[in-house]
Amino acid sequence: MKRVLGFLVVLGAIFCQNALAAEVVGLERYLEMVRDGNLALRSNVRSVEAAYYGVLASVGYQRPNVGLSGSASYLTDQRVGMGNIPNRHSMTYNTSLALTQRIDISGTNTLDEQQQILFYESQRAAFDDNVNTLIATAERIYWSAVWARENIALQNDVLRQRQENNRVTEEKYRQQLVPRLDIIRSEAQVVAAEALVTEAQAQYRNILSNMAFLAGGVEVAPVEEPLFVPEFDVSVSLEKALVFRPDIRAANLALERSKIVKKLTARGMSPTLTGSIRWTPWSEPWNSSTPQRGELGATLTLNIPILDGHTTRYSTLNTDRLVQAAEANVRSIENNTRTELTVALNNWEMAEALEKARKRQVERSDEELRITELMYNEGMGAQIDLINAQTENQQVRTDYLNSIQGMYAALVELRRAVGDYAPNEDGTWREAVAIYGKGN
Repeated sequence: MKRVLGFLVVLGAIFCQNALAAEVVGLERYLEMVRDGNLALRSNVRSVEAAYYGVLASVGYQRPNVGLSGSASYLTDQRVGMGNIPNRHSMTYNTSLALTQRIDISGTNTLDEQQQILFYESQRAAFDDNVNTLIATAERIYWSAVWARENIALQNDVLRQRQENNRVTEEKYRQQLVPRLDIIRSEAQVVAAEALVTEAQAQYRNILSNMAFLAGGVEVAPVEEPLFVPEFDVSVSLEKALVFRPDIRAANLALERSKIVKKLTARGMSPTLTGSIRWTPWSEPWNSSTPQRGELGATLTLNIPILDGHTTRYSTLNTDRLVQAAEANVRSIENNTRTELTVALNNWEMAEALEKARKRQVERSDEELRITELMYNEGMGAQIDLINAQTENQQVRTDYLNSIQGMYAALVELRRAVGDYAPNEDGTWREAVAIYGKGN
């Protein structure tokens, strides 16, 4: 027993030292740290930026292109002139400057630009959806850490009770009022309580590790505050969720883009017109290039496709099926939103009812344990009754703590389901992230 207690003291000292080394933060501060320091979120930000520059690059063919070209050639054993005079060394060279512009005569440039922009916007919406999920996970873990710390206090209180009962039992045994079996049972209860304390501390350390991971590796710990019963402060409506949820916005953007891509693909057989202006500032001999030295030439090239091996036809059918798939995806996400809201509301109602019921159970169990301990200490009750009362009290107190945690989890899921953790379209954060931090 002394060795076990010594091990627990050392373990507790290490645990307290690690906890003191962590930065103590409140919920709002922790969510801010996750938004600023999460490495996966930083990666997603760079991906969105890459999509933005990809849009700018993809429409580069619509802009004028300017190029400078030069060529030179060297020939031997050439004969020139009327007299067929040998000339073993003949060299020609020229330079030209060209301006080329693709002229949109079928409207494909506008459609291509629109679908590229919609692709970027859908990437932004997908990023917002990742933020919504990540911040919800961060808040859930934060409240789990508060719950884990409360659970440590609870299990330590249970250990204190059982150590006190073991002390009373040992005293009775010295007075030969109880058999040796009572000592064995009371010591077993103490060992079981010590194991629960160790388990609770390990859970807390694991949750702190998850908190640090989400915050980009910064060691953090929640502020010292009890796990109050939360209030229902979420504005829940399906209409709000359909407007604010970023995954729905991303699906609608993807649907709109697929329709434009279908129109663009259907114009695969459209004629194209390209205009160019070329100037030759330097050439030798003067007539070795077209246009010749010092001349300016302009050309228009019209290309009218006649046959393309049914490429346009089947590509259009392909994009049509993609439109249908995008439509089904929008309906699926909307149905999933309805289901998530319904389940989250049911979980809140269940957690709220469980909290009230288990609170009454805790009150009755505390009173039962108090009476049982008093009767045992006075020699009027059996030890087995005391052990049963202790076990039941520890269980109902743990269940009550779990029911409060379930209320927080249900609220977080409701906020995530309506998109409250996602940024606004202008990039600022929703007010809900700040006001939900009150906790009681």
